[in-house]
Amino acid sequence: MRVFWLERTALVRVALRRLTWKDEYPCPNYAYGHDASTVILSEAAEALWIEQLADGTHRIRETRIAPADPRWPSTCAACGAPFPAAAFSQVGAEPLFRGAPDGRRYTLRDAPTGAMWDATWLHGHGHSSSRWWQGDDGISLVVKLPNGNEWMPDSRASNCTLPDDHVHRCWIRHGDPRTGHIHVDKDGVTCSAGAGSIVSGGWHGFLHHDELVAC
Repeated sequence: MRVFWLERTALVRVALRRLTWKDEYPCPNYAYGHDASTVILSEAAEALWIEQLADGTHRIRETRIAPADPRWPSTCAACGAPFPAAAFSQVGAEPLFRGAPDGRRYTLRDAPTGAMWDATWLHGHGHSSSRWWQGDDGISLVVKLPNGNEWMPDSRASNCTLPDDHVHRCWIRHGDPRTGHIHVDKDGVTCSAGAGSIVSGGWHGFLHHDELVAC
């Protein structure tokens, strides 16, 4: 499966969500309680729904969608139980990204296998003396695997053999992911963990020469 770069657009997908907390209203099929979302706008201008704040954070703009609006989900998507009156309601606006081979725009949640993107919200959140979470190019790279899991080649491997070292990288990536050209191996300052392969949720493979390849 060939990898490709996703670029954020100025559009969002707007949905109405209702949920409960598991301690009060547990769901038999979902670990965090009852939950359901209904998309009301598949594509909308981000500026109309998301307000950028001076401190660099953002929030959903004030909306006037009445509690009685029939578009709010009425039953849990996982088990079908009706939502109690105390269920929490929220309006969500997820950014849409372009660059997929099929020409469609996707949220990161729905991104297809092979998608790569920059997790900008992780910039600067690594160990103060380390390079974890960001590559030398400043990108916090995320790759969508064939099983739907997300892999970060700039993170520390679970079987890292140098857990107290903050200089090496467990995976060494080459190329510029923004061009779709990337190769990941152990050729560089690294530890002895594995051979540059990926093991995540039962999927085992490599990112070699622009492709995800299963072992």
